[in-house]
Amino acid sequence: MAILITTNGSKAEVSAQGDHFTLDEMYSLLECSHVEAVYLEDGRIMWIDEEGKFKPHQVNIPATLLLQMSGGMPGDYIAGMALITERNEVQ
Repeated sequence: MAILITTNGSKAEVSAQGDHFTLDEMYSLLECSHVEAVYLEDGRIMWIDEEGKFKPHQVNIPATLLLQMSGGMPGDYIAGMALITERNEVQ
């Protein structure tokens, strides 16, 4: 089951309508129109708003910490919400 991490730090389990998340489902969950996949060391995928840093936004501290613990770029941050999925939850 996927996890949606909001900017206020809350985490909610979410699931796809079918066997896999569609782009439209991800757009809706992340409130965006372009998603970016960030591959985490543990095999999961973090989906974020590709244009999140260009909009008025809040830093997503829990998602940023997860990214940095997974070897993400030092000094980088996640803007807006993040969806964490297993690889088998997307096509």
